Amino acid sequence: MSESKDIEKLSIITQKELSLKAPFPPNRVKWRASDFRGERSKALLYIDARDVMDRLDEVIGINNWMTEYTDLESRCVCKLTIRYDNDFDWVSKSDVGTQSTFEGEKGMYSDAIKRAAVQHGIGRYLYDDGVLQDKMFPLDKKRFSKKADEEISKLVNYHYRMHTNQKAVHLNTLFNSCMTYSAIMDTYEKNKEVISELKKEDALTANAVGESFKRWAKALKSMEEKNV
Repeated sequence: MSESKDIEKLSIITQKELSLKAPFPPNRVKWRASDFRGERSKALLYIDARDVMDRLDEVIGINNWMTEYTDLESRCVCKLTIRYDNDFDWVSKSDVGTQSTFEGEKGMYSDAIKRAAVQHGIGRYLYDDGVLQDKMFPLDKKRFSKKADEEISKLVNYHYRMHTNQKAVHLNTLFNSCMTYSAIMDTYEKNKEVISELKKEDALTANAVGESFKRWAKALKSMEEKNV
């Protein structure tokens, strides 16, 4: 009985950890220019502090998380402590926030909780170049152009759809596990029926999976040609 309860507890933790790490709906994700290089720049994706709080309320529960701030001159430390369930111990993780250009001290505290939340896995994927494919986007007076915003929005939407649609997750996992060009093409042929079903259900998600497939297939083919 004790072992069974332990397994059940671990299952609760695992599920809630995954829920904390889940991607945010595209309309909650914002971005700004960073790493300027002439007339182009990379984009930094981010969410608001309120989105972090909402995720904690939703997954952990309002009585199972708390914050503690410590001021350090122009910076502050946020200790974010959560409890996955009433039977579990509290888990604390901390990070430092700095004053923002526009919101000053208020922005510092928001920055601190967001950074501490990343330590728990919340929004961590936003810092992965896999979302924006490490692309540079065109600028218009140090701000992203309309075309850039549209491209970033499309990529954020693609990422969200690929990680919330079960067929897309299944296909993407299969394709990314292939280590040779012949293997990925064989996998594609064997899963044509699933691909066809996904196209009928959600054409945009199918397109995102297709683009991911093409990038990895091209990379595998290029590596094999270099090794010939």
